Amino acid sequence: MKHAVRIATLALVALVLLYVLCTSANLGWFAVAHSFDHVAGWALAAIVALLGANLALATMKWLFVMRAMEPDHKSHPPFADAMLATTFGALLGQAMPFQVGVALSRSMAGKLGVGWSPSANLGTTVYEQAFDAVVVGAAGVVAIPGYFLHLKPASWAALIVLSGGLVVAVSLVLPFLLGVFADLLRRVPLGHRFDGLAARMHCAVGRAATLSRRALVILALLSVLRYATNLFLILVLLSALDLLHYAAPTAAAFPLIQVVAFVPITPGNLGVVEWSWSAALVSAGASFGAAATFALTTRVASFVALLILIAPLLAARLVQTLPGK
Repeated sequence: MKHAVRIATLALVALVLLYVLCTSANLGWFAVAHSFDHVAGWALAAIVALLGANLALATMKWLFVMRAMEPDHKSHPPFADAMLATTFGALLGQAMPFQVGVALSRSMAGKLGVGWSPSANLGTTVYEQAFDAVVVGAAGVVAIPGYFLHLKPASWAALIVLSGGLVVAVSLVLPFLLGVFADLLRRVPLGHRFDGLAARMHCAVGRAATLSRRALVILALLSVLRYATNLFLILVLLSALDLLHYAAPTAAAFPLIQVVAFVPITPGNLGVVEWSWSAALVSAGASFGAAATFALTTRVASFVALLILIAPLLAARLVQTLPGK
């Protein structure tokens, strides 16, 4: 009961944040419903393509980790089933952090016979997502000084090279770092409910430590590509709303907003992320109305694109379950 009251309270906070955002920007409460009207057909097609590529890369990373850990395992999920679990997780990510939604969805898929066991699916997901965290952190190394210090192009280039080196370096020692985390997880008294999870995480990290350096670099590069597709998606939305001249400051703020999106303040950080995007664009010189419109459109367009992507995957899965298939 307490948990339900907490969720309801946080959902109410999210609605209040959206209401204040809309009214402060003189958009009206129904601006959320009509924000998608600003997206042209070409922009929607590009958003669906970029989001699809992003989720496909996430799926490839998950399958790559599975096959690298257990190359002779007979229950590696087909790509379509793994993609469906990832896309459904992204939909859950509209009500919780994206990473948590994907991990939960893949764990649930394990109960339906997709991939390994639920806990093994969860462990491999956490492992592959760690590379995404490394890339976001490295991007932040570039973004923070670039955003606040207004660096020149030469300084940007130097920071980007430094960021790329940081991604590779941290990725190569990531198994060791995760191993330290897993050891701490086993030593800290978390209660009997989490003892089994801590032990399975320790086992999964132990297997992950055997991955070759080549495999680690490949996972890092796939995470970089995922980050790039997310960034291009934002640029498409800026172009669709005639805000492309704010591309540089928006790109600089992007990793900071991704960090904000991961901290579970409201369900899916609804309202929190929209205010963060609005603040970033206003600080870059955009009007509050244009900034709020962009923030709302980003949320709605992503949700619509996910529905478009999941429909054929779900239909194909349902066809497979029909008698005689």
